[in-house]
Amino acid sequence: MRIASVLLAVFCCLSVVGAQRLGTKTQPAASPQPGRDPNEVVRQVHSAGPNPGTSERTNPIIDDGEFLVDTSVTIVPAPGDQEYQAVAFDGANFLVVWEDNRSHVGSDLFDIYGARVTPQGTVLDPAGFVIAQAAGNRNCPVVGFDGTNFLVVWEDCRNDYWGDIYGARVTPQATVLDSGFVISQAANGQGFPGLAFDGANFLAVWHDRRGGSDCDIYGARVTPHGTVLDSAGIVIAQAANDQGNPRAVFDGANFLVVWGDLRSGNWDIYGARVSPQGTVLDPAGIVISQAAGAQRFPSLSFDGANYLAAWQSGSWDIYGARVTPQGTVLDPAGIVISQAADDQCDPAVDFDGANFLVAWDDYRSGWEHIYGARVTPAGVLLDPSGFTISQGLEGQQGPAVALDGANLLVVWHEWHTYGGDWDIYGARVTPQGTVLDSASIAISTTANWQASPALAFDSVNYLVAWQDRRSRSDWDIYGARVTPQGTVLDSAGIGISIAASWQASPALAFDGANFLAVWQDCRSDSTGDIYGTRVTPAGVVLDPSGFVISQAANGQHSPAVGFDGANYLVAWEDRRNDSLGDIYGTRVTPQGIVLDPSGIAVSPAAGNHWSPALGFDGANFLVTWSTGDIYGTRVTPAGVVLDPSGFVISQAANEQCYPVLAFDGANFLVVWEDHRNLCWDIYGARVTLQGTVLDPAGIAISQTTNDWCFPAAVGFDGANFLVVGEDGSIISDFDIYGARVTPGGTAFDGGPVVRQKGHQWYPRLCCGNGSQMLLVYQGWTGAVDGKDYNTYRIWGKMNPNPAVAETPSDGVRTTKPLQNIVRGVLFLPEASGPKARAASLLDISGRKVLDLLPGPNDVRALAPGVYFVREPPQAVRKVVLTR
Repeated sequence: MRIASVLLAVFCCLSVVGAQRLGTKTQPAASPQPGRDPNEVVRQVHSAGPNPGTSERTNPIIDDGEFLVDTSVTIVPAPGDQEYQAVAFDGANFLVVWEDNRSHVGSDLFDIYGARVTPQGTVLDPAGFVIAQAAGNRNCPVVGFDGTNFLVVWEDCRNDYWGDIYGARVTPQATVLDSGFVISQAANGQGFPGLAFDGANFLAVWHDRRGGSDCDIYGARVTPHGTVLDSAGIVIAQAANDQGNPRAVFDGANFLVVWGDLRSGNWDIYGARVSPQGTVLDPAGIVISQAAGAQRFPSLSFDGANYLAAWQSGSWDIYGARVTPQGTVLDPAGIVISQAADDQCDPAVDFDGANFLVAWDDYRSGWEHIYGARVTPAGVLLDPSGFTISQGLEGQQGPAVALDGANLLVVWHEWHTYGGDWDIYGARVTPQGTVLDSASIAISTTANWQASPALAFDSVNYLVAWQDRRSRSDWDIYGARVTPQGTVLDSAGIGISIAASWQASPALAFDGANFLAVWQDCRSDSTGDIYGTRVTPAGVVLDPSGFVISQAANGQHSPAVGFDGANYLVAWEDRRNDSLGDIYGTRVTPQGIVLDPSGIAVSPAAGNHWSPALGFDGANFLVTWSTGDIYGTRVTPAGVVLDPSGFVISQAANEQCYPVLAFDGANFLVVWEDHRNLCWDIYGARVTLQGTVLDPAGIAISQTTNDWCFPAAVGFDGANFLVVGEDGSIISDFDIYGARVTPGGTAFDGGPVVRQKGHQWYPRLCCGNGSQMLLVYQGWTGAVDGKDYNTYRIWGKMNPNPAVAETPSDGVRTTKPLQNIVRGVLFLPEASGPKARAASLLDISGRKVLDLLPGPNDVRALAPGVYFVREPPQAVRKVVLTR
């Protein structure tokens, strides 16, 4: 009986945990390199990204069914790139804003994030908060304060490729008041904004291509209420050739706008004064520097008497000049601020009440660091050699500076570890030039990122495992047990493998006594080995250091694992023979002994083989993989490969890849991602115990207008197969969709399974007792139960059903109950007039069981279970009726 129950769990679970994908659609997985995220090569995402909200999971009756597996938080540098920062002070705290790639890792899309920093250097928003998120891309934010709120302005491509100028107000309490309002939406694109406040209104400036191929300088005044006073824009500079990269400061009477100007055929620094009424006082411009070579990227500050403009010279040094409020240049030959060895560039400047502080990127040591120097109001350089502000090991770029009344905060983006992502760091500098934060302040942090889940069932609880970045720079393997009722038993996670360097791509199986977790491990070799450990049903890791399953040359990765009643079979992609992959395997005993230390060549044929998956049918294993087509072979419990050349499961036109499979007691269902129709669909085929393919043309499981891709999970519930995968397009988020397939090969009941805001990736399925299933996936997570994450976390959902599509939440994890149940009476909101339309109560299959009207509706006659309320105009929410 015990073996029979083990085999049932094997049929349901072991086949769905093997396809760990670290490669692109057209290439097999590359081993992760130190400092690189293995998911980066997967996700060439072009989407709107998430729109984080707040989830209150406090209603036990009405819920969308998803739950976080691990609710612990470790603050780490945010995934993806964070760069091009700006900073302002509100009298109490700084607001630092930046471009943020965390929700689009692997692409070149950015959102605008922010975090507040106290004058003592404490980051008040350690997970950051979203300021702007929409379709397309956002770049180059700037920020100012009006005495009540901040205004953040940026370049925004939500409407077209070229970009417009958008803005949003943010309170000192970090509440974003606007989803983004248009400041300029002229033809041909606007970018690289600057911003200043005059005590009544802001002046936003930018470079603008509405006049043709050349850039001009435009501006517009914006009130503290977010009203744009100059919707057509103010022409500030419209000379020949390009003018770009403007910056603006207010002197108490007028604004001074400075920019780089190519009208002479050489980049020079020009400026113009603009009145608070929007009148340009110097329409021909003021020449600030016309030295030889290119003078570019000006920055500007005001000391109460004069401005100091600083810029990058043609010799890649830092120069400056003082300019009076009347537009007179006091230093026409320029002030040399830094002329150190190698390059200096990208200056930023602010006034501390006594002197100006100029900060810049400096290459004198061979790597970029942030240096600074003080300049007096008389134009005297106090620090001729400059002083180091950033102490990082690698590159730091793009400083921005703001004063809190006592000290200056300098912020920059930093390549903190070689090959890593850009993050935002900062340091406080006193008026005497002392750096108060020698270790720097990490500003663009977030909750630890989690990815690539796997799961298995032990007949009592599920074990979920995933990659976890709580160690800051490296991936580890963590896990948690989940009951069949959806209760997480290990909310802080179990450290399954926390060895040095990277551990990634976990897979799990259960042998009747313990779980075996396997993964790719880079502790000994950056190309990766296969390691494993046993985990008890109580969550105890029996092999805390892990044990080697395969350590051949050139790297192994993407493991899959199954159990045959006596031993495990572990399969993986292996490059020991050449740079292309083969599929190898080995048997592992329940005691953790590797029976085939040299490995079993499962697919030694020529060509490239990747993404193995496997399952057991009671007699043999079926191992599948991709070559661009889908192949398979049977392997006996003795490790004998019965089909040494493999057999074709799908050889349709174009490409098929990433197979997964499950067993129904008679046949396997193998499903894969299929490009035969020139978009990514899900196809499948049944394979008998003898290796016969029953559906050589394939079963079309999903054929949608969007890409329905990565069929990362398939399970059998005792009656039908459930196939789930990712559905998305270049303009939308990825959601989890599903469809059922009968044992006879008929697909039905296709539809969404998870449709929260943001991307939902890497779904995995495992069946439990009876027809129960647990779905886990990597999903975008904003704020949940009052805790900020703003990163990808592992989510679970019991008994996912594609037959009824719930309405997506307004926020990432926001549950907005449309009804409530008290003692068996379901209450719908009262309505009158045309809104007083009946709702419908559906069962889990989508069948209507009751018509509902606004007000109380007696549902005591219904059996306890899961129902759905469909309200006009088709909003759908889940209702769990209990007794």
